[in-house]
Amino acid sequence: MHVNAITPISQYKYRYNVNPKSTNTQTLVAGNYYTSQIYPCAISFRENVNRRRTVPDIEFEEYKNMSAAQKKYYRMRYKQFKNRINKNELFDPSIVELPLSSEKTMNDFIKVVEIYNKYKNSNILCLGRSPKWFLNAALWMKNGLKSYKFVAFSGYWYFPDSREGMRPIQRLIPKKEDVIHYRKYLRSIKADPKSIVHDYETYGKKTVITHYICTGKGMTSFLDLLSNYADEEGILDKFAKSIKLVGIGSMDYLEELNPYAEYISVPEVVMPPKLRPYSGILDTTFYNMPYQLFSEMLLNQNTNECRSTYYPSSNWSLYKPNKFKTGLIKDLKKVENLMKQSNKKTISSFLPAMMDFRNLLNFRILDALNARGLLKIAHRTKK
Repeated sequence: MHVNAITPISQYKYRYNVNPKSTNTQTLVAGNYYTSQIYPCAISFRENVNRRRTVPDIEFEEYKNMSAAQKKYYRMRYKQFKNRINKNELFDPSIVELPLSSEKTMNDFIKVVEIYNKYKNSNILCLGRSPKWFLNAALWMKNGLKSYKFVAFSGYWYFPDSREGMRPIQRLIPKKEDVIHYRKYLRSIKADPKSIVHDYETYGKKTVITHYICTGKGMTSFLDLLSNYADEEGILDKFAKSIKLVGIGSMDYLEELNPYAEYISVPEVVMPPKLRPYSGILDTTFYNMPYQLFSEMLLNQNTNECRSTYYPSSNWSLYKPNKFKTGLIKDLKKVENLMKQSNKKTISSFLPAMMDFRNLLNFRILDALNARGLLKIAHRTKK
């Protein structure tokens, strides 16, 4: 995989004695500021706030409608998050600090966001939840993305192997009936091989598939699924020439903490069997980010969890991910109970603290872009 690093990858030619856990983080201390008169009751939010929630939905439109006093209030709420929530409602109760509190880390975050703006004239498939915070920020940024497509995909069945690079674990390979449902889902959002080939042949637009990359086992698994589908439709060659792969990750994490570091020296995507003949022509790029940012935005399961839907192969036949905002649900009985509420437009299983986490992090990113003069004048969250 070609490496295009924020920090030049050449610095990683020799292994550093880096201990990422010791990276200093500037933590903003909660202040004492509170004035009940500035609570943002004048804003019209799209949903009623659960009485146990203290932060309503904050998207681009809500932020743009806030007064200076309301923004000041939410900055205070961001700093005081850990003191005002039930931490047991978080996906990982051991992490109560909100990400991106440091201005340095926020600047690093924006650098990654700007990477995606390079691909604004391509179709972008966001594979799974990991890149979603970066891509949403790219939608909000001046000269940023006009749109991207989220593809729910959780789990993997390929694992690093010293001989083959990657090999599938048979018991984890999706069942045929589940694959049938997932293909139907891909067709419904036009992320199937035929749609990808059509966009390239008709408009000259390659489809960028982006994911968090370390060992690459998630991307390899997804490409295995798509390449098998394309081969069955007789368009494998066209499909391979219609995509490019963009990965984001951290060399520091790979070298110091990842258990597969002895097999993989640079984050890469090992092609599944059907795509191996195309390894030399596939456009693949990896972007490196500082470990602190990687830790806060990708390793932090609270950050990852509240962005979208958990959708492993065991759930492919149970629900559509754009209808059930499930979070990480392994208990299928709970999924079945959620499905009984099908009269609602969408179902969410997130506890109040996780919803507050999501909305405050949205606010923090919007506020940081605005402070740097990078926020769009107009944007529609829901079209």
